[in-house]
Amino acid sequence: MLGHKRSSHVREYGLATGLGALFGATNTLVGHPFDTVKTKMQAQAGFSGSMRATIARIWSTEGLLGFYRGCVPPMWGSAVYRSAQFAVYDLCHTAAATHAPLRRRVDPLGVGCEMELRVPVCGAVGATARTVLESPIEYAKVRGQTGQSWRLAEVYRGAGLQLARTGPMMTLYFCLFDSCKRNGCTATPLGQFLSSGLSALVGFWVVWPFETLKNMTQAGIGGSVLDKVRATPGGVFGLYRGIVPGSLSVFLRNGAAMLVMAEANRRVTAWGLRD
Repeated sequence: MLGHKRSSHVREYGLATGLGALFGATNTLVGHPFDTVKTKMQAQAGFSGSMRATIARIWSTEGLLGFYRGCVPPMWGSAVYRSAQFAVYDLCHTAAATHAPLRRRVDPLGVGCEMELRVPVCGAVGATARTVLESPIEYAKVRGQTGQSWRLAEVYRGAGLQLARTGPMMTLYFCLFDSCKRNGCTATPLGQFLSSGLSALVGFWVVWPFETLKNMTQAGIGGSVLDKVRATPGGVFGLYRGIVPGSLSVFLRNGAAMLVMAEANRRVTAWGLRD
């Protein structure tokens, strides 16, 4: 994603998979504590207060390990689905370079920020690949964070909401990060951290209600989407519960993960693993 010269498709796919896995593992290590706070505020009875009160309760009842409850599924799973996300995007983006219609410049965000059509298209393809792998892992994570066991027959519970959340979020992330890269914002480590963290943050803010509804569904809260909205304190505005710890988690983990991925990219090139 940072503009290195492309080698063979097979080798590049393998490198993108490995680098994406590193991105995913770092993402979980850095962001899981705040993600746990967010999930409890969204989907667990007794945790509907402020972020500060939720953190205090987790600390007093479960200690430090409570913030990493449910981290095992996303620890290995994040490496899997994020590697798929970047590898599929990278492969699609490279293959689309030979198709003139996909090289046409468009402004998908409508803010005067032009990019090649292949960026949003391949972003959507990568996001869909991620969703297929991510949904069972997210289900297991949410169940663990809310102190519940998970069942194999339910691993795709909330998958529709997962796609509604991940598809637009990741497509927007790839578009925004591509714009940052083309405008020279990723030339320094700080620029890479801010570009990735802020791109992910904007994407998450756009789909935040779907994140809350997904977590409620995966935590076992029944009823239709409309029923959940009606049952949520504050209605539609209540769907933004947990947005502060969630935003901290998204920004920090995606910024840190991009730094690790960029450094790994540099080393891969220095070791001659790219042509």
